[in-house]
Amino acid sequence: MASLFRTPLRPRTITHYRRAFSTTPAPAISLQLEKNDPEAVADALPPYPYGPARWYKQSDLGLYGGQMIRFGNNVGKRTKNKTRRSWHPNVLTRKLFSKALDRVVQVRVVARVLRTIDKLGGLDEYLLGEKETRIKELGESGWWLRWAIMQTPGVKARFVEERRRLGLPEEVATVKGEEEVAEAQSVTEEAAELDADELVELDIEEAAEEAGELVGTDGAFQVEQPPGVKPLKFRVGPGKHLMLTADGWRRTRPDPNRLLNILKTRFSKQYEEKMLPKLEMTFTAELARQQANLEPAARLSALEEEKMLKILKRQWRLDCKGKAAVEYDEKIAKRDERKGERKLKKKEAKKEERERRAVAVLGE
Repeated sequence: MASLFRTPLRPRTITHYRRAFSTTPAPAISLQLEKNDPEAVADALPPYPYGPARWYKQSDLGLYGGQMIRFGNNVGKRTKNKTRRSWHPNVLTRKLFSKALDRVVQVRVVARVLRTIDKLGGLDEYLLGEKETRIKELGESGWWLRWAIMQTPGVKARFVEERRRLGLPEEVATVKGEEEVAEAQSVTEEAAELDADELVELDIEEAAEEAGELVGTDGAFQVEQPPGVKPLKFRVGPGKHLMLTADGWRRTRPDPNRLLNILKTRFSKQYEEKMLPKLEMTFTAELARQQANLEPAARLSALEEEKMLKILKRQWRLDCKGKAAVEYDEKIAKRDERKGERKLKKKEAKKEERERRAVAVLGE
């Protein structure tokens, strides 16, 4: 009977969270502060008061809690001999759920900080700590994620409630007016209206940043994006990012032919590496044969031979690029043809199987 009045235990693991049923897993955000444009980060984020790490610099890339490599000695019990050794932090890569962001955050974190996060009840509570020691432990990446969490409506409402409880004014004066915000948002709107021909002229990554796809986060992020500054990005997968723009999160929308272009460039480079040494060897042998038949005064100098070879290499690269493109297109066409034949065979086999089953049913 007493068990009926017992409060349920809260989950022991911080990665446990409730989520609506979906066949698609929620993408994880990576703490990749160094992948963003420094000017965009400096313009959006307040400066970290303690600056970057001076010694254990990789601690800026995760939640290390101020831990560094410690050095000491192993002392033998009998001989008292000292052996130099070191103790490294137990660094783990974990995906922790953030209630404020409503998604999983992938972060490098040491075991001690992971225990602290579990005791506090989640990643948000750890990042929003106000004591000086906690701010020192965050590091640059923790400061970066703390700022991102503080932009969400849930955390803002929490701050408003705290101000109300302390008797302070609930509304804080905004720096920009509606006109300036609209001007900042016009950058994203203009990018969304880019024509396909204009996107082709842009670089692949720039095109992906300029024309992004809105992500439905129910207004989870609303920040002011200064015009002319690159949007902040969070990596969610290979070649995929979420951009923090003036009108919320946007998923990058790269060129659909991007992967094909990468494979084509790789094939062209391999073709060039295979053909150029052969062409250079043939040219060098032919040039040496012709030089031997000439008088010493009429022969080319070493500098002239080098210049001639440099010009020919440039021409050979162009020729190899064209031939590689033709060969790659033929290879892709053959692959598509084989794929179509396999699909047709599978379709015919399924049709024959259905007919066979229908005949068997009628026979019964």
